[in-house]
Amino acid sequence: MSKLTKYKMVSTKLDAKWDNYVRESKTSTPFLLSTYVVALDGNFRAYYCLKGNEIIAGLLIAVDDSGCNVVGHELMVHDGLFYVNFSALNQSQTLSEEHKISQFIAEFLAGNYKSITLSFSPKIVDIRAFQWVNYHNNLPKYSESIRYTSYVNIAEFADESIDFKDYKLYKNASVSRRQEIRYGYAKNVVVEYTDSIEEFLYLYEKTFERQNIILQQNLLPQMKVLLSNLHASGDIKIYTAKNENGNVGSIAIFLLLNDTAYYLFGANDYSLRAEHTGTAVLWRAFKFLSKLGVTTIDLEGVNSPERGWFKLSFGGAIVPYFNVNYVD
Repeated sequence: MSKLTKYKMVSTKLDAKWDNYVRESKTSTPFLLSTYVVALDGNFRAYYCLKGNEIIAGLLIAVDDSGCNVVGHELMVHDGLFYVNFSALNQSQTLSEEHKISQFIAEFLAGNYKSITLSFSPKIVDIRAFQWVNYHNNLPKYSESIRYTSYVNIAEFADESIDFKDYKLYKNASVSRRQEIRYGYAKNVVVEYTDSIEEFLYLYEKTFERQNIILQQNLLPQMKVLLSNLHASGDIKIYTAKNENGNVGSIAIFLLLNDTAYYLFGANDYSLRAEHTGTAVLWRAFKFLSKLGVTTIDLEGVNSPERGWFKLSFGGAIVPYFNVNYVD
């Protein structure tokens, strides 16, 4: 492993400067934005990684009450690190620099925390430096697991001259999903933007009640603060799908960062399950989002059998991402 005497970690605040680095990075996600993090119940620590006096990466972690363990957070799909853009470096130099940064951060975390759980962005594709910590001795090592999400390319939705049946995405969707898309149009399902957070939270709670799932006591209040923050900052878009009688059957919320939208939350009215709103709210939202400059939808996880197959049926690509764990 490389000697990294020029590198250091510096604690920092989640402020406008931090957000600028997050927004400019090619390897970050909106879950690292201050508007997202400050709304959550939890203990968060943010660091800059410096090489000399130059900021070259950021690290965000959630720790337990003792401050000794990195535990993650239930409402943060991805935490961990992001790199600044090394515009002056070529591809080989960039990969080398990112590897050294991840090595330094992996060693920093192992040296300062008893246990560590991190979930990286799908844009962090090289975690070898974590795998190689204590590689040549019997000291504790990181372990990794692979998770999956689906990326949907919606660039073609911005072209008004193309009929939806001619979209590549439509042709790549499953037979049943294409049928549901057509039914949504035939049944006059209306999809539109809304700012009603309360309506979403009501439907979200009812969704879990129907499944006899008890939500954590502080989850809905956290979500309310979170969504209010993100709506005020313009970082989310909420869409409803109504049947031809004007009843809301489905709601979808997307979290935005640059040209990518992340499917954050969704909820459905089970009594209207035959009204084709569940497919329509996503499919039509793609059109709205494309008009905002979004070209990629991250459907945020295809790791459970039911939701996984539903999301993949829209014709997107499977994309892996990494979780790492460490116990001293």
